[in-house]
Amino acid sequence: MSDSRSINRREFLEKSAAAVAGSAMVPRTAMSYANIVGANDRISLGHVGIGNRGGDLDLIASKLKSSHNVEMTAVCDLWKVNREKAAATNTGYYGRAPRAVQHIEELLAMKDVDGVLISTPEHSHSPILKMAAEAGKDAYVEKPMANILSEAKAAREAVLRSKTIVQVGTQHRSEPYPQAAQKVARSGALGDISKVEIEWNYHGPRWRGRPEVKQIRESDTDWAKWLLAKPARPFDPQLYFEFRLYKEFSSGIPDQWMSHGIDLVN
Repeated sequence: MSDSRSINRREFLEKSAAAVAGSAMVPRTAMSYANIVGANDRISLGHVGIGNRGGDLDLIASKLKSSHNVEMTAVCDLWKVNREKAAATNTGYYGRAPRAVQHIEELLAMKDVDGVLISTPEHSHSPILKMAAEAGKDAYVEKPMANILSEAKAAREAVLRSKTIVQVGTQHRSEPYPQAAQKVARSGALGDISKVEIEWNYHGPRWRGRPEVKQIRESDTDWAKWLLAKPARPFDPQLYFEFRLYKEFSSGIPDQWMSHGIDLVN
């Protein structure tokens, strides 16, 4: 989206790409075209799941507010603290407050919302993507798209049925270094490539601790909705924020980092 020339809404939506140096796409509207009056209307976005990573995505989307008439008009998070913070942050970006709701069903019922950003915990990516597609919303969903194959297939089938547009957030493919490597590989300069090795070195605690664990209260969120299709269990603030450390809710390092490596190879 580096082209700064005047561009109308349909052109922008049809030329979707990474928004800012390796970051998230702003979705193109498919089914909601019928509700648009005028070619240069605002692109109305909703965001569900707005923790630390979600805050980064909000910033990225805000970079397009002038060049592409984008606005985050609705924010959704089960936890009251995140929801209020996101509303205040986006008010600062756009000069007016977004609608702030607790449940995804409320956001998806908003007919003026063209696309949604999904950055909820991993176990809810595919179920919420399926819901978004069934509501006719285009979507950007953080990787991993799913960690249960049946849920991945159900979400994909919903997207194909609805003809919505979806991007999964394997954002490294949009950064300069893999694009340069791809160019070299495709040029033939390396000859026939039969093996690719990718290595990441990281030294740091996985069980790092999050201050939100001590801050959250069950009364300020909706634990049952957070669990979604997972079996009922007592409220666990550690799990709520450190879900990547639990095999029932995450596939761990493979879906965190290996997914990027495999994507780069492909």
